[in-house]
Amino acid sequence: MKQRIENFYKQDIFNMFHKKDNPFSFVTTRIDITNIYKLCQEKKHIYATMGYYLCHALNEVEEFKYRFEENNFYKYDKINPSYTEQYSDGTIGFFTVPLKEDYKAFIEDYIKIKDKFLKRDYKEEEQQNVVWLSCEPWFNFTSVISPYEKDLTIPQLIWDKFIFIDHHVYTNLMIMSHHGFVDGAHIGQFLGSR
Repeated sequence: MKQRIENFYKQDIFNMFHKKDNPFSFVTTRIDITNIYKLCQEKKHIYATMGYYLCHALNEVEEFKYRFEENNFYKYDKINPSYTEQYSDGTIGFFTVPLKEDYKAFIEDYIKIKDKFLKRDYKEEEQQNVVWLSCEPWFNFTSVISPYEKDLTIPQLIWDKFIFIDHHVYTNLMIMSHHGFVDGAHIGQFLGSR
């Protein structure tokens, strides 16, 4: 559900950044995912699990829920993970899984929706109450800038190949967000809420 915001408190800041060619900020940082990795060793579904926990953490920070649609400001109650996935022919597509509190129920939904997607029996509805997720498990990056459409104010997260150091597991996480909504303090809140 979304709520229209009549007098958005950051409208001047948003307008200042939105008129730029690139209104987004891209931050890449290394995060410790040891606990998530341990859970994945037991439960499997690494991609789904990473998205589940990262999306829950994003939902803790109000600024990641703002969107600018058809010249209006909105705030969503909840944002859901939208996964990038590859078909057997090498092309890619996207599917969204409704975020739930219950991890097991979420994974069950993820499996069902992904299966329909891979059979090309799934049509993604255009949604704004999402965070776009992707991963690059083939290599490590120190920075990445993904393609973006200026008028879509949807955040995006991309992580890379896992790094194993002294009984810890890390990944580099790229966080793309519209700078008219999200600044460094909000990214810090998100990273601190993991």
